[in-house]
Amino acid sequence: MQPRSDQPDATVRIVDGDIDATAVISSVDKDATTRLEVGERTVRIPLSPDDQSETRMLPAPVITTGGPAPAALERTTTIDVNAAADHRPEFAAAGMLAAAIGLIGLAVSGPASVALLVLFVLIGPGAAIMSVANTRSRLLSWALTMAGGLAVTTFVAVVPLWLRFWQPYVWLGVLAGATLIGSAVQFFRLGFAVPRGAGQPLETVDNGPVLRALPFFTMAAGLGLWILALVALQPDQVGLYGFTAALGVPFVIGAVLLLIGFAVELFGRARPYVMAAHLVIIPVIMQATVPLLDGTTEYAWTYKHIGVVDLIRDNGHLISGSDIYQQWPGFFAVVAMISHVSGVDAISFSAWSSLFFALVTSVITAALLRQFTRDRRIIAVGVFLFQATMWVDIGYFSPQAFVFPLMLAFFVIVIRWLVVVPAFTGEPKGRIDRLRRWLVRGMPAAMETDRRTRRWASLGAAGVYGAIVVSHQLTPVVMMIPVIILAVLGILRPRKFTIGLIAIAVVFIGPRLVSVASTYTLFSLDFLTNAGGNAQTWGTPEQEFSALVSRVLAIGLWAVALLVVFLARKRVGRVLIPVVLGFAPMATLVGGNYGGEAIYRVFAFSLPFVGLLIGLLWAGKGRRGVPGMILSGLLMAALLLAGLQGLQGQLYVHQVRATDIVAADYFYEHAEPDSGLILVAPNFPTKLTGNYGSFNKGHVSVDISLVGDPLFTNSITGARLPEIETYIRAMNYKTNYLVVSEAMDDYTDYFGTEPDDAMKSLETALRASSDWKVFYQGPGVAIFQLVGSSGAVASN
Repeated sequence: MQPRSDQPDATVRIVDGDIDATAVISSVDKDATTRLEVGERTVRIPLSPDDQSETRMLPAPVITTGGPAPAALERTTTIDVNAAADHRPEFAAAGMLAAAIGLIGLAVSGPASVALLVLFVLIGPGAAIMSVANTRSRLLSWALTMAGGLAVTTFVAVVPLWLRFWQPYVWLGVLAGATLIGSAVQFFRLGFAVPRGAGQPLETVDNGPVLRALPFFTMAAGLGLWILALVALQPDQVGLYGFTAALGVPFVIGAVLLLIGFAVELFGRARPYVMAAHLVIIPVIMQATVPLLDGTTEYAWTYKHIGVVDLIRDNGHLISGSDIYQQWPGFFAVVAMISHVSGVDAISFSAWSSLFFALVTSVITAALLRQFTRDRRIIAVGVFLFQATMWVDIGYFSPQAFVFPLMLAFFVIVIRWLVVVPAFTGEPKGRIDRLRRWLVRGMPAAMETDRRTRRWASLGAAGVYGAIVVSHQLTPVVMMIPVIILAVLGILRPRKFTIGLIAIAVVFIGPRLVSVASTYTLFSLDFLTNAGGNAQTWGTPEQEFSALVSRVLAIGLWAVALLVVFLARKRVGRVLIPVVLGFAPMATLVGGNYGGEAIYRVFAFSLPFVGLLIGLLWAGKGRRGVPGMILSGLLMAALLLAGLQGLQGQLYVHQVRATDIVAADYFYEHAEPDSGLILVAPNFPTKLTGNYGSFNKGHVSVDISLVGDPLFTNSITGARLPEIETYIRAMNYKTNYLVVSEAMDDYTDYFGTEPDDAMKSLETALRASSDWKVFYQGPGVAIFQLVGSSGAVASN
């Protein structure tokens, strides 16, 4: 008989404080084997082989639990039987291998060097650390390996940059050497004991040969249809509704087949490797389509990050104290080291950032959810929802992509080792004490840790937080909100840990607030405006469609998650930590909007925990019949397509053409320093080289664009060229340039910000005017120079 992981549906628990409690176990399946988990051991109670319910009375045990928490949110208080092995030798071996790969990456150059160095940075330093830290969980250790590698490399890159001792070969070599030596010492100390596997085999169920094989066929069919649709598509065929509509019916059918197969596996055998394969394919489809289709990095605003990387790589130190990007150099310094050593410009590999970080973050998200539940179905649903409904592109080449997995890893450490269940004695003292007791009521028991373990966990979490602080402006502030709430509730210990985090943030961010204030509105008490994003109106039906899909998806997910909270209201402590971590960041919307982006970051930060709560409702019952599998698969496909519409519905304007990149490179190489670059619309790849600080002084962090200025919104025509010229001359740059392109025409058409013939009319007037001359002409793009009294004429 094969034991079944989902029968019976209810989990028997003995409530603390009820001395005479008895457990009633009802059998509804003649093949069921009931399990009673006590500490690290599982007691199996076979029931009689008949179809009648049987009741067995168990005397109340000595071991008690923290309350009747549902299995999905009952955090592991002891070591998981299937993960109880010591995995440190495995990570010592991984550290040695990654260090060797890093040393090879230092010796070669080109794209191969980039791949090898990225692999080393991601795995090497963190694996060396995890070869010492015995977490007894392979998934947890791999997640912290990745986060540790990124965090350690951040400090290795940033500190020499601040000290003006920028030697990428030296510092990466030292890091690789230290990783190799440390891992080797630990490997030999542990006695070569690389585990092949440990514990009992995962429980599964044989649901027949058809359902057993179906996920493999649907996976192949879904992947194949996506590839066929992508091969048949050309970049200029992407329309106003984005790439889902452009890929067409075959792609939609493929997505449906893929996710029906995923649902069959999820609610059937739930084999980890099959579910993991699906959870790799989903981000590949979502994040690899655009770089494979266009071959360029998406979003015009991404290119200013490439310029910062080039600046650090070429100069070896920071140039400007007022440039917000140089004030938070962590991400840029790490990439600059890799670019310097490999000899490959960041623009050559930046397009793959979204896929890279999607895969890394998925692993860390799985480890995070694992701290709340052992149910692999719930974890898989949570990771799927995180991947498929993340319509905010949190992973594009940017500091926010770099710190997002670090943030999740920070909370993994906090939940695993630094969370406790507050102990209350006596009667409540006042309303606040009564509220605290109500909030933690039913909270699952925390993992027991000694003072030494908590000290090391605190240091590790603080190190990860420090890497975040030096890399991004908003994330460390948002993180502190749930941290402070948990500390006030008495859940987060030690309290000195919270004080230390606040000190780190204040010391680093405080002196740099002026830089942030020059770019973003720090304080705005208009909650509704702050929550409205950066698009106040919808100019076209296409824009409205994508915006509505995104908003309905976000609100729907939040609503379902809050429904789960409502259902747990009598024991709200069962869901307290996910709710605090997922929804507390919304408090930032009371004070500011971060340039209209705060609401998008809030949604992204909430999604792992929203996925956990929804997963409890969706997959908490275990197996489903075939109709339930199919319906779940169809719903998953609908969620994936909705997420894709929000993510890539605006691809028509987010595509960056290679011809525009060539034009931008020409400008930064040949234009006069101290000049101004003005765009008709803000979708041109500016600041993509290291000398970007020589242009648009006073506007280094933002582009100067006519579209968006109230003076010219919905009114740009050739007839207004004299007013445009006066507007540009008033900026008092020595020389001025104006960019007009077909991509800008697409931008104004999509958002409905200008008349249909605005770009053509303006370009015609520019070519006819004696005050302007063509500085650069390329396919679909022209750069005009304002001549005369405003500045000297540059040669073609």
